[in-house]
Amino acid sequence: MTTSAYPQFTAVSVQLNTQPYQDAFSKITKVYADSIRANTEQLWLSSTQIVQEETIKAFVSASQSCMEALAKNAESVTQQSFGRLVDANQKAFEIMGQVYTDTMTGAMKPAR
Repeated sequence: MTTSAYPQFTAVSVQLNTQPYQDAFSKITKVYADSIRANTEQLWLSSTQIVQEETIKAFVSASQSCMEALAKNAESVTQQSFGRLVDANQKAFEIMGQVYTDTMTGAMKPAR
Protein backbone atom coordinates (compact mmCIF):
# COMPACT_ATOMS: atom_id res chain seq x y z
CA MET A 1 0.00 0.00 0.00
CA THR A 2 1.31 3.39 -0.95
CA THR A 3 0.56 6.50 0.97
CA SER A 4 -0.35 9.67 -0.77
CA ALA A 5 -1.04 13.19 0.32
CA TYR A 6 -4.40 12.94 -1.42
CA PRO A 7 -6.99 10.45 -0.21
CA GLN A 8 -8.32 7.98 -2.74
CA PHE A 9 -12.10 7.79 -3.18
CA THR A 10 -14.10 5.28 -5.05
CA ALA A 11 -16.42 6.78 -7.65
CA VAL A 12 -20.07 6.24 -6.97
CA SER A 13 -22.24 5.80 -9.99
CA VAL A 14 -25.53 7.70 -9.80
CA GLN A 15 -28.40 6.70 -11.96
CA LEU A 16 -30.57 9.72 -12.65
CA ASN A 17 -33.41 7.71 -14.07
CA THR A 18 -34.46 6.30 -10.73
CA GLN A 19 -37.68 7.36 -9.03
CA PRO A 20 -36.19 9.65 -6.31
CA TYR A 21 -34.29 11.72 -8.90
CA GLN A 22 -37.28 11.88 -11.23
CA ASP A 23 -39.41 13.13 -8.33
CA ALA A 24 -36.75 15.70 -7.44
CA PHE A 25 -36.51 16.96 -11.04
CA SER A 26 -40.28 17.14 -11.20
CA LYS A 27 -40.38 19.23 -8.00
CA ILE A 28 -37.56 21.48 -9.23
CA THR A 29 -39.35 22.00 -12.54
CA LYS A 30 -42.54 22.94 -10.66
CA VAL A 31 -40.64 25.42 -8.48
CA TYR A 32 -39.18 27.17 -11.54
CA ALA A 33 -42.51 27.05 -13.37
CA ASP A 34 -44.27 28.64 -10.38
CA SER A 35 -41.60 31.33 -10.21
CA ILE A 36 -41.86 32.10 -13.92
CA ARG A 37 -45.67 32.14 -13.74
CA ALA A 38 -45.61 34.55 -10.77
CA ASN A 39 -43.08 36.80 -12.52
CA THR A 40 -45.10 36.84 -15.74
CA GLU A 41 -48.32 37.52 -13.85
CA GLN A 42 -46.75 40.37 -11.90
CA LEU A 43 -45.28 41.89 -15.06
CA TRP A 44 -48.62 41.63 -16.87
CA LEU A 45 -50.66 43.07 -14.00
CA SER A 46 -48.23 45.90 -13.25
CA SER A 47 -48.00 46.79 -16.94
CA THR A 48 -51.78 46.76 -17.26
CA GLN A 49 -52.08 48.99 -14.20
CA ILE A 50 -49.55 51.46 -15.66
CA VAL A 51 -51.40 51.56 -18.98
CA GLN A 52 -54.71 52.16 -17.17
CA GLU A 53 -53.25 54.92 -14.99
CA GLU A 54 -51.61 56.67 -17.94
CA THR A 55 -54.80 56.38 -20.00
CA ILE A 56 -56.81 57.94 -17.17
CA LYS A 57 -54.23 60.71 -16.83
CA ALA A 58 -54.44 61.35 -20.58
CA PHE A 59 -58.24 61.50 -20.48
CA VAL A 60 -58.20 63.83 -17.48
CA SER A 61 -55.60 66.04 -19.12
CA ALA A 62 -57.54 66.06 -22.39
CA SER A 63 -60.76 66.86 -20.52
CA GLN A 64 -59.12 69.71 -18.63
CA SER A 65 -57.57 71.15 -21.75
CA CYS A 66 -60.87 70.78 -23.61
CA MET A 67 -62.70 72.56 -20.78
CA GLU A 68 -60.15 75.37 -20.83
CA ALA A 69 -60.53 75.73 -24.60
CA LEU A 70 -64.33 75.68 -24.31
CA ALA A 71 -64.21 78.30 -21.55
CA LYS A 72 -61.97 80.55 -23.68
CA ASN A 73 -64.27 80.02 -26.66
CA ALA A 74 -67.35 80.85 -24.56
CA GLU A 75 -65.64 84.00 -23.29
CA SER A 76 -64.68 85.04 -26.82
CA VAL A 77 -68.13 84.32 -28.25
CA THR A 78 -69.76 86.16 -25.34
CA GLN A 79 -67.59 89.23 -25.95
CA GLN A 80 -68.31 89.14 -29.68
CA SER A 81 -72.02 88.63 -29.02
CA PHE A 82 -72.08 91.54 -26.57
CA GLY A 83 -70.27 93.69 -29.13
CA ARG A 84 -72.84 92.80 -31.81
CA LEU A 85 -75.69 93.59 -29.38
CA VAL A 86 -74.13 96.98 -28.60
CA ASP A 87 -73.83 97.67 -32.34
CA ALA A 88 -77.45 96.60 -32.86
CA ASN A 89 -78.56 98.91 -30.01
CA GLN A 90 -76.68 101.80 -31.54
CA LYS A 91 -78.23 101.15 -34.94
CA ALA A 92 -81.69 100.84 -33.36
CA PHE A 93 -81.23 104.20 -31.62
CA GLU A 94 -79.97 105.70 -34.89
CA ILE A 95 -83.08 104.41 -36.66
CA MET A 96 -85.35 105.69 -33.90
CA GLY A 97 -83.50 109.04 -33.92
CA GLN A 98 -83.83 109.27 -37.70
CA VAL A 99 -87.57 108.49 -37.52
CA TYR A 100 -88.02 111.08 -34.77
CA THR A 101 -86.01 113.64 -36.73
CA ASP A 102 -87.93 112.91 -39.92
CA THR A 103 -91.23 113.16 -38.05
CA MET A 104 -90.27 116.42 -36.41
CA THR A 105 -88.88 117.98 -39.55
CA GLY A 106 -91.92 116.81 -41.50
CA ALA A 107 -94.16 118.54 -39.02
CA MET A 108 -92.19 121.76 -39.37
CA LYS A 109 -92.47 121.94 -43.12
CA PRO A 110 -94.87 124.50 -44.38
CA ALA A 111 -98.12 123.10 -45.54
CA ARG A 112 -98.69 123.26 -49.26
